[in-house]
Amino acid sequence: MIGMFDIGKIYRVLRQAGRNFFSVPYFGFVQGHVHLVREELIKIRSLVGADDADGVIAEFESRFSGLIGDGRAVAFATGRMGFFALMQALSIKMGDEVVLQGATCSVMANAVLRIGATPVYADIDRNTFGSSAEAIAKVLSPKTRLIVAQHSFGIPCEIAPILELARNRGIFLLEDCALTLGSRINGVTCGNFGDAALFSTDHSKPINTLSGGLVYTKDSSLLDKLREIQACSGSFPVKKQKALWHQLILERKYCQPDQYGRMRLIQLIYSNLLGITRSAFANEDYGSVPSISYPYPSCMPVFLAALGIMEIDRWQLTSQERKETLNRLIEVIEDECGEVLPKVYRDISREIVPLRIAWSSKNGSVIRQRLSCMLETDGIWFMEPVIASKEPPGNFGYTSGCCPESEELGRNMVNIPCNISQEWLDGLSKSIKQYMNDLG
Repeated sequence: MIGMFDIGKIYRVLRQAGRNFFSVPYFGFVQGHVHLVREELIKIRSLVGADDADGVIAEFESRFSGLIGDGRAVAFATGRMGFFALMQALSIKMGDEVVLQGATCSVMANAVLRIGATPVYADIDRNTFGSSAEAIAKVLSPKTRLIVAQHSFGIPCEIAPILELARNRGIFLLEDCALTLGSRINGVTCGNFGDAALFSTDHSKPINTLSGGLVYTKDSSLLDKLREIQACSGSFPVKKQKALWHQLILERKYCQPDQYGRMRLIQLIYSNLLGITRSAFANEDYGSVPSISYPYPSCMPVFLAALGIMEIDRWQLTSQERKETLNRLIEVIEDECGEVLPKVYRDISREIVPLRIAWSSKNGSVIRQRLSCMLETDGIWFMEPVIASKEPPGNFGYTSGCCPESEELGRNMVNIPCNISQEWLDGLSKSIKQYMNDLG
């Protein structure tokens, strides 16, 4: 390490960036805000670092909760901060246990460790890649205070038996909908089954505000506690908010299939060399120790809430496009790879609004290698049980072998983004066929 520069990391990024710099189309898991017009950008920019004098956050919360049901939502600067605030509201403390899925992001475990509780990992359902009631039942103890039931990739998990299990044991049930917005089981929207639901608006999530998250609930007493915590929360420093603004502009230009191959190199320049976007995200939460450079939890920045309102205005169109993309990709993947997709994609009881289409097969690593010519395969989720951290899973309380399904499926996991506009769908389909043709 020399100053702020990790020479090894820079070399690896440069090598990868050079290989994909001229790849068109090239697909990634972040969809830039190309649709924003000049007037909208001016409005968003004017709110960077601003106080919420006009109730923008409250409007965003109200509009977002309307997408889910008749509950209410409370926003924070990240989804993990909302999760932490929920645990505070429930008075979860040292000695308590919180059940997480054995295919989760390290920020969830970080939040549990930060509050002093113990994360306990339950294996995944092979069909949905989400939480499994059977696996959860095996890890419950008298110390269990909270079960997190995760809906992965936009696929609703088998929530009914998990709900029954939680009710019978008197345990609080949180639906983790960070990766799922608008999907339904038998007509009921995900987020309405548990005692509360967690949503993320990170830049890789269904609605992209770069950073943000909400806790949704119909429990008025819990809602009051969450609002009290929100009112006492600090704010992202103005420097971080400015970095997020620059990240928004950067992604708007380069996170599109005709430019995405250049994104790695441009991001390296903006972050490591120029320092413009270096502090944009709350990256300290990916480790096992508490962050120190920003308040935790933090309120959602006003300009990101304004961006969220604009994204909600487009959500009906966006969700319909993603469902159409899913149907097209199912046909292409099955034509090229056979019956590798989980049966859940054909389950008529579920309406899936996809974030990604995902599957695991014996030759998954080969598929990832082939697709790397047209896809940001480093962004594929859940190839390990606890992702997104440079630290070993053991630092987050994960014991190797405790979630064998997650470990086995993860080694051969493949994801393809569904947040692709219709103008690029043909290009994505052709690229998949090109790089997976005659795959044995």
